[in-house]
Amino acid sequence: MPHDHDLPITRGLAEYIAAANFNALPAAAVEAAKVAMLDGLGCLAAGSREPASRIARAALGDEPSGSCTVIGTAVPGSPMTAALLNGIALHALDFEVQGMPPAHGTSSILPGMLALSERHAVAPERGILAFVVGWQVQQRVRTAARDCAFRGFHPPGVVGPLGAVAACSVILGLSADQVAAAIGLAASRTGGLFANNGSMAKPTHPGNAARSGVESALLAARGMSGNKRILEMPGGHFETFFDERFRPSEVLGDLDQYAIVSPGFTIKRYPAEIYMQWVIEACQELRREARFRIEAVTEVVVEPPVYRTTLSRPQPASGLDGKFSYEYAAAVGLSQGEVIISSFDDEAAFSEPVQRLLPRVRLVHNHDIPQTLDAMWTRVTVKLSDGTELVHRCDRFPGCPERPMSRAQRHSKVMDCLLTGGLTAEEASSLIEQAEQLETLASWEPILGRLSKVGRPDGRPA
Repeated sequence: MPHDHDLPITRGLAEYIAAANFNALPAAAVEAAKVAMLDGLGCLAAGSREPASRIARAALGDEPSGSCTVIGTAVPGSPMTAALLNGIALHALDFEVQGMPPAHGTSSILPGMLALSERHAVAPERGILAFVVGWQVQQRVRTAARDCAFRGFHPPGVVGPLGAVAACSVILGLSADQVAAAIGLAASRTGGLFANNGSMAKPTHPGNAARSGVESALLAARGMSGNKRILEMPGGHFETFFDERFRPSEVLGDLDQYAIVSPGFTIKRYPAEIYMQWVIEACQELRREARFRIEAVTEVVVEPPVYRTTLSRPQPASGLDGKFSYEYAAAVGLSQGEVIISSFDDEAAFSEPVQRLLPRVRLVHNHDIPQTLDAMWTRVTVKLSDGTELVHRCDRFPGCPERPMSRAQRHSKVMDCLLTGGLTAEEASSLIEQAEQLETLASWEPILGRLSKVGRPDGRPA
């Protein structure tokens, strides 16, 4: 694969990370980071109650000598374990904000940064800086690879460790040489197979990314070496994962333009894979049509935003599997008055209305749909037994940068997640209030103190 091997990408990113300064951040980047981080904290609380999170804590979370908060249990963990378990929980619902192009930045970056901040008593202001820098590194590489086939790899497993190690390096205050070594170490911890989407293995991808970032930064801080040209060298990260369409010059170009601001991110309205958002939104609109009658539906034609065979699952094995099924997205969107977290439980998946609709859904590949998040759209046509056809095209769902959620809508989502996690309304409101002034807090204690109440009071996994 042709590359300009004289391009010092690893070193350039290392110097950028080491020189990061909160006071140099534009206000828009700080505010965007706080929105994404608050959304992530909500998803972490709710996701901690999911089966994958409970299993992971039961199997890996028994570290009474640790010092970092693991959401869902009173048993603390090491920074590495807390990053892993909280990363799994944060992504368990597939509900956190999604970068453009998709990369699951929050679940890869936030858990490790949070664990090291707690372990080393680093103020939230620096945490915001670390999050912005981690997001920048992750999205720069992801964007440069936007036209590449990922060869079966899941993006957060490929670029997540890079964003995570960048954020962790900021928290630890590593020098440029140390950061370059840390990137070399983290690049050897990349991977994650897309075929595991729809299983409990999927949230381990960002969980592993978060843990890898912590480990790699701590190892580099102690002097462990890693290849300091690992990204651009032959046999390195870029050549291994990406094809000739990768654009290496874009990684270091215009680093003063913050990806977290422009193009920004989408806030998921529904707890499912990003492309399902358009389908569910269109079906929810059709359900509100006066002529719609669920018992009269004979066929549902979905023109999905991205046509992939891996996202066509006519008979999902579970509600979790349904998060990656266009057919399930249509069935649940048409059959439920409101699509919420419990809409992807097995009880909903195997309910009579969903099971009746699933075989009636047909996917059609519309080649005219643009294949970028800022321009793609979906059209759903519902055919009724009397010959009526109801059609809705969804161009942007609430949460897209072009159709942003209001502050009240964002807070409503986070509140629902925190209540699902087991907080009281008063505790949830207080956490939201504290997170909105995150840069003014002296420590993470007001946030973590409330999140630590998620789960059972005896500390056993929820």
